[in-house]
Amino acid sequence: MEEESHKLSSKKEFDFASSSILSQVARGILVGLIVGITVGSFRFLIEEAFHFFQHLYQDQSNWFINVFIILIMYILIVFLSARLTRSDKDIKGSGIPQVEAELKGLMNLNWWSIIWKKYILGTLAIASGLMLGREGPSIQLGAVGGKGIAKWLKASPVEERSLIASGAAAGLAAAFNAPIAGLLFVVEEVYHHFSRFFWVSTLAASLVANFVSLLMFGLTPVLDMPDHIPQMRLDQYWIYLVMGLVLGISGYLYQKTVLNVGQVYDWIGKHLHLDRAYYPILAFILIIPIGLYLPHILGGGNQLILSLTEQSYTFQVLLAFFIIRFVWSMISFGSGLPGGIFLPILALGSLLGALMGTICLQLGLISQDQFPIFIILGMSGYFGAISKAPLTAMILVTEMVGDIRSLMPLGLVTLVAYIVMDLLKGAPVYEAMLEKMLPEEVDHHGEVTLIEIPVSDKIAGKQVHELNLPQNVLITTQIHNGKSQTVNGSTRMYLGDMIYLVIPKNEIGNVKDLLL
Repeated sequence: MEEESHKLSSKKEFDFASSSILSQVARGILVGLIVGITVGSFRFLIEEAFHFFQHLYQDQSNWFINVFIILIMYILIVFLSARLTRSDKDIKGSGIPQVEAELKGLMNLNWWSIIWKKYILGTLAIASGLMLGREGPSIQLGAVGGKGIAKWLKASPVEERSLIASGAAAGLAAAFNAPIAGLLFVVEEVYHHFSRFFWVSTLAASLVANFVSLLMFGLTPVLDMPDHIPQMRLDQYWIYLVMGLVLGISGYLYQKTVLNVGQVYDWIGKHLHLDRAYYPILAFILIIPIGLYLPHILGGGNQLILSLTEQSYTFQVLLAFFIIRFVWSMISFGSGLPGGIFLPILALGSLLGALMGTICLQLGLISQDQFPIFIILGMSGYFGAISKAPLTAMILVTEMVGDIRSLMPLGLVTLVAYIVMDLLKGAPVYEAMLEKMLPEEVDHHGEVTLIEIPVSDKIAGKQVHELNLPQNVLITTQIHNGKSQTVNGSTRMYLGDMIYLVIPKNEIGNVKDLLL
């Protein structure tokens, strides 16, 4: 195996080392263009179809006929879902855990199967009114799009993973008009480290995909807030600490619920003798009463978030909205239909922020014109706690609302929420989903690949023989001061350098944990 590893590493390493920054940028631009068009059209179709479903619910003049039409369409979606998810189970749910698994070498996604099946079924499921988000599927569509481009370019394994990560970031950028958040999310949640080739191609892909999205949807931010939101005084900053505490605890409860909602579906399915492929029928039946009486809170939640700044809801109404959105978000996601929790989490966070803002208003702690900042802080703190990706949460919300003046409060609330989640032993939600998804043993029949890892504080200053790597892992090269050097047992690792390893695919995650 060692001889085979050397042959693989020498060829792939040469291919990767010969790639210049300009070639990485060019590939990132290509990924951004393809993913921008794919995810942009996905987003457009979801919005148009969702307005159609919402109109059917809102039109009370023909409600009987409209409900009949909705039922027929829901039944068709259920049967289509059963057919497609049986043929490829990797299209189910958010898609982000599957992307993580691909980059860790634990899965080998069929890019073509996923890209068209997730596109079609995801459009129908998210547009149907279920409380699902478009961002998870957009990230997976972007990732498999990047993989498809890598296959077309016959890229090396290192470059293929870089293009998959670039596509994932471009997918988030196109879904939310948030290119920097796309880059940060992939670093914090998916790829887990920076490298020169990775961030250059990923940033290029994110910017191009965002540009395509802007051409399609305009320059207005996805969650355009009031032009001027007064900042809190320094003597009010203690409110941010309390807010972070509440959001952290609430995020922990959300995570525990979303990770176990599948067991509730299994229990119901067992007693109703319902095949798992037909679980979505339960979600559709339960969403109809919400659509008939509260059609404006259907869907991912961006309409609801925007309405919080435009209308004055009472505390009781906000609490009711939060409970309904929480329960039905779980019902929607647990069904297994393609759809994410990203936007639903932001919607729940905005409601929590609005609830706390309303309490502060009633106690006379803030003024009415300071209320909108609570909505922004709620989104960032809640998402930052649940995902355990605080930088992504801060920048994502900043880009979505189009206002950078709230970065200090965002940072404070999100940091406190993150710390609370960590103290409660909460794991990053997408990694926790991945652990539940994978079988105990993952076997790639000894298939090896080449990966790149930056030298971290954990191993800096050590010699190769001191790293205690598994026997089937081989470090081939270190890039030191811009120059490639062959590695042997006495080679010393230097902080910030890049090392290349030949490794079985199913060991990627373990070795990254060991070295990073």
